[in-house]
Amino acid sequence: MNTLNEKRTILIIDGYHLLHKGYYGTLKRKKLATNREGVPINAIYTFVAKINQLVKKNNYYSIIVTLDMDEGCWRRELYPEYKAKRKETPEDLVPQKQIIREFLTAANIPWYEMPRYEADDIIGTINRIALKLDYDVHILSNDKDIFQLVGERTTVITNSSKDDEHILIDHEKVVEKFGCHPSQVADIKALMGDPSDNIKGVRYLHYAQAIDLLNKYGNIDNIFEHIDEINKNISKRLNESKELILTNKKITTIQDRLPIGRVNLKPIRVNWYGLSKFLKKQKMWAYVADVEKMASESRNKKSKVNKIKNEHISK
Repeated sequence: MNTLNEKRTILIIDGYHLLHKGYYGTLKRKKLATNREGVPINAIYTFVAKINQLVKKNNYYSIIVTLDMDEGCWRRELYPEYKAKRKETPEDLVPQKQIIREFLTAANIPWYEMPRYEADDIIGTINRIALKLDYDVHILSNDKDIFQLVGERTTVITNSSKDDEHILIDHEKVVEKFGCHPSQVADIKALMGDPSDNIKGVRYLHYAQAIDLLNKYGNIDNIFEHIDEINKNISKRLNESKELILTNKKITTIQDRLPIGRVNLKPIRVNWYGLSKFLKKQKMWAYVADVEKMASESRNKKSKVNKIKNEHISK
């Protein structure tokens, strides 16, 4: 049986999803871990543990992390109320966001961010590029917007359960959850809105009615092209909310053509030595012995490879 590594499966991680999960999952502990400067690193511990676990399982050909930038977003420029009701980032989590970047750089794990764009858009862009280059893609995220990327070779992994059990979301699961195809996820959210992102939907439009419209017409544009065929009460609501619906569709659609430059899809090559230095600097002693063991094994492996090469050259 082929492993995901042999099948050249790429794992794209929504970095802040993992970081927030680690942060809130450790808040009940009596004492939170801190680094040499006294900065809390409770979220970092969980993040590092998860990445380390994924690397050691060797299930993926490559692992890439995407991050949000804490500044203006194009969606908020288009719709100022976007995510307006979200809580502010906890004060002790803010510095950990920068430390995550230091960890990824030290470990030689590719990571991407882009001003004005969210991690979803970067994920969408990398997913499109990877598929074009004949990779399979797994996306680790709990953001339901990501479900619109699900396809024959793209699967979303969620881990919302308390025991961190992974749930694979394929086309069938998306239909079960939303009642529509992955390509219609942005359309159903445009019609119904999304309270979690503070996006308003069409007033008095029922979910079943929205699904019926999408089943019949496929997408928002076609619905408005055939607006005269639709029940008068429903068509009236749609026409009254047309501007809102079209704006919602733009906001809920993941961008997949960002100019992020060349994407590193090379096989995983963790810099164990760099990672060891990072862990010591952050006082993350729980992982040091394991990482130094991996570093030693990596050096021995390289030494053997070089020896074989030299013997071959000398012949």
